[in-house]
Amino acid sequence: MLSKVTYGYLRGTFGLPYGGYCIRPESVDEIVLQASNEHQRMFCIVGRYSDVQEWMEQHNSTVLNQSAMEATFTHELVVEVFSKSSPWTRMIWGLDSLDVQLVIRIARVWDRQSNASSQFHPLLKLVAPSGISLKEVCDQLHGMQPEQTKDITYDKELLNRALARVSTRGSADTYGSGSYARADSSGLPPYEYHRRLPPPYHD
Repeated sequence: MLSKVTYGYLRGTFGLPYGGYCIRPESVDEIVLQASNEHQRMFCIVGRYSDVQEWMEQHNSTVLNQSAMEATFTHELVVEVFSKSSPWTRMIWGLDSLDVQLVIRIARVWDRQSNASSQFHPLLKLVAPSGISLKEVCDQLHGMQPEQTKDITYDKELLNRALARVSTRGSADTYGSGSYARADSSGLPPYEYHRRLPPPYHD
């Protein structure tokens, strides 16, 4: 079932928030989005909605823009679900059976405004903080109704989890379990203090 899902960084949309084609990365441990990089502006998952949800659950530890959050603690994200199906089709078959394109991108100032009148408005729209995991995205999308927009950037519990995730990663990467003394895997000798000055430099 998961083989029916296509995912990767979205290219070739000609400015639209959907369409185009996917370039699959080597790893999805973290999905990094950069508005200034045309190759990493958007990430998408394409397939039947139930398959897209299953893929996100299979990659539940994948986080969105965690490294950007470490640097700035900003960069809100937008998760949008697009479908070409008609309201009549959705009513008959339900959301899980629809072919959809889920797109994740960095939020813009006007993304909290209603865009129901737009020709390209999404079926579902979620405004989320950086550092959120795919599992948390999947949980938030569950139960949403078509044409609904949901803003979870004010969810303190979710923000605390994201901040704790960044803090844990930073301490583990930099200091090793919160301690300044850590094993050096580079092969260099440990730092040593000497009272004597080094020998003078000669040509």
